[in-house]
Amino acid sequence: MYYLQILSSCIIAIFLGIYFQLLTTEANIQKLLDVNVIPMEPAKPGEKVELACHVQSYWTDCAPVKIYTLSNSSIDFPFRNLTYSFCACPGETKTFYWIIQSSRTVNVGCKAAFHLDDVCPEDQNSIPPQNKRRYGVNMKTLKIIN
Repeated sequence: MYYLQILSSCIIAIFLGIYFQLLTTEANIQKLLDVNVIPMEPAKPGEKVELACHVQSYWTDCAPVKIYTLSNSSIDFPFRNLTYSFCACPGETKTFYWIIQSSRTVNVGCKAAFHLDDVCPEDQNSIPPQNKRRYGVNMKTLKIIN
């Protein structure tokens, strides 16, 4: 009975070690690109609303990033749905803007992803991370009120 208790304690310790290792790895992977959508005030159907997204890189070097919009249903872009590219350097935060319209409540947000575009100056290291989560996503609800 004593050996069975020791064996079960060892197995539990091993599983806890693996769990905490995976938890720590996932936290590090998620912090490469941080995307935050600024909350939007409720709007009337068809009213123009500004969608603003803050993007910050936690990668160790400068790397090219593309930013684009996401939504769970159709939204309108009166002035075009732009895809932005920029050179994201560690610790810098940039904000990107779109004007959107909707006739009903939608979830809308931004996705930022590392890419191989040539947007960084030649003297900056522009190699995106390999074998890591290469994107960040954030969504908010745009509430349409009548």
